[in-house]
Amino acid sequence: PEICRKDGKTKIEKEQMPIVLGGLASHYVLTNNPPGMAKSNARIEAFAKLAASNQAVDKFKTEGNRLLARMPKLEAQRSLRKDYQALIDGKVDLAAFENTRSEIIESTKLTEADAGDFAQQVIKATRIIRDNYVKAIKQPDMVRWAINGLYKRIEETVPPKIEEKLKDLSAANEEKLTQLLVEARVALGKREDLEKHKDIDITLQRMMSNLDPYTNYIDAETKAAFDKEVQGNFTGIGVQIRKDSATDMLLVVTPIKGSPAYKAGVQAGDLITKIVRPVDNEGNVLETPEEISTIGMSTQDAVKKILGKKGTKVTIFIQREGEAKPREVSLLRGQVEVESVFGFKRDANDDWDFFIDPKTKIAYLRLSNFARFSARDLIKSVEELRKKGLNGLVFDMRFNPGGLLDAAVAISDYFIDDGLIVTIRPRLKDSTVITGRTPNSVTDFPIAILVNGGSASGSEIVAAALQDHGRAYVFGERSYGKGSVQNIQPFGEGEIKLTTATFWRPNGKNLNKSSTKGKEEEDWGVVPNEALALTRKEREDLQEHLRDTEIIQPKVKPASAKEKPKFEDKQLEAALKYLKSQIKIAGIPGAKSETVED
Repeated sequence: PEICRKDGKTKIEKEQMPIVLGGLASHYVLTNNPPGMAKSNARIEAFAKLAASNQAVDKFKTEGNRLLARMPKLEAQRSLRKDYQALIDGKVDLAAFENTRSEIIESTKLTEADAGDFAQQVIKATRIIRDNYVKAIKQPDMVRWAINGLYKRIEETVPPKIEEKLKDLSAANEEKLTQLLVEARVALGKREDLEKHKDIDITLQRMMSNLDPYTNYIDAETKAAFDKEVQGNFTGIGVQIRKDSATDMLLVVTPIKGSPAYKAGVQAGDLITKIVRPVDNEGNVLETPEEISTIGMSTQDAVKKILGKKGTKVTIFIQREGEAKPREVSLLRGQVEVESVFGFKRDANDDWDFFIDPKTKIAYLRLSNFARFSARDLIKSVEELRKKGLNGLVFDMRFNPGGLLDAAVAISDYFIDDGLIVTIRPRLKDSTVITGRTPNSVTDFPIAILVNGGSASGSEIVAAALQDHGRAYVFGERSYGKGSVQNIQPFGEGEIKLTTATFWRPNGKNLNKSSTKGKEEEDWGVVPNEALALTRKEREDLQEHLRDTEIIQPKVKPASAKEKPKFEDKQLEAALKYLKSQIKIAGIPGAKSETVED
């Protein structure tokens, strides 16, 4: 990337990225450093001669060859490699070598007490899964998944004795399972890739990966990002950022409406070149303000530096196209609400204009997910539209992955009169039937819903409820088929997200694809009343178009800005055609509908 940024003549050339050969780890040699390789080979030959002539060294032959042939990833193993090199180079004698080797190995030993704490945490998680998961799962199976998963993730071989015990755990009680986990953890010892609860994080994530795609362990860092998305708010400056490949700095995708960054005039397209923090994330004053260049900084690290306590100060330096010097922007962190309700386009004040067809008073509303304030914001928007004479609504839930069940139920209840919304069926408990209520429901205009393969969970509950009640006509592509309920409960510094039940739509049919063989002729998901399939390219273009509409554009366009061609959304056009026909049939006074040919 550095060479591309330096030698590239155009923006596209500067943004070229390398292709990695291999996966997370490559277990084959791609290339060698000739001088370093010659020295390494010479040491390996010298070690072989030393081992052949000295029986005391011969017992270390396998370990020594492994360490000398390739740089180890663990710090203790690298220290041990240096010890072997010192022995071969004649810098230490055999006694000093063995003494240092013993000290290094001793430092990597994990006590049974520490391993016991690890084992107890894993067993605690298996109990939660055994007692609450949507399907019956045996504890011995989970322990086998846990141990094999941990070793595979850190690329270690399960010791033969433990491997033998894992072959048959059918008669193992919880005490024996706990002891096996202790043995497995002791065998790995102290190592930096398992420090700070990483052993628990990896083990639980690998264990739960054997269940369903939505059951998993959420570590502390991921939990913070997840909370921000679901809660719909966070404390920060209010910008969406991404890595800019051409400069290796941070690019502002868009400020968030009403946020500190928006009020300070930060714009889409600004490059954040430097971050200055006078206080840490807890609001404690730093002895010397921390100045951080964003060159080479990941977006995750940038977020950690920018987020902080409400009312605390952070300064960013932004480079704007056409300006010679970076601007210094001092901001006070504040509570930022993330939008989940979007309209057709933004108006001059950067608010949403929902009326896609002002003549017929047809509105367009897109919901990106079901967050804490989604139902509140949607209802508020629709009520404002009704005051302006709303005659029809396009309700777009394409690419909506779901979210909070309460939000999905509240939105469904708002749009239907009364009756069944969804039934939740757990494995061991009675079903929960959720119904709507007539008060505050709105049924005085037609609705066209848009869904596709990215519409899941909450969006499927809403689409199915409105479709089954005849309240909405559905367009697009078959939904994802995630008709399952996830329960989230605190666990250590993270959370366990566990599938505990399945959703069933008002007509009694299944929503959950994984409850079936996944065949097209089976009942799962939401099948549109009018199916309009897109090619992969059309779907990618649609997703990019929807993201672009969210961006708050600068009032003065940069010189390099290019107008994008008008996007043709055939699924939206079909929905509009349907609503115009419904308005015409209803003969709504004041609606200047166009002629519609069926």
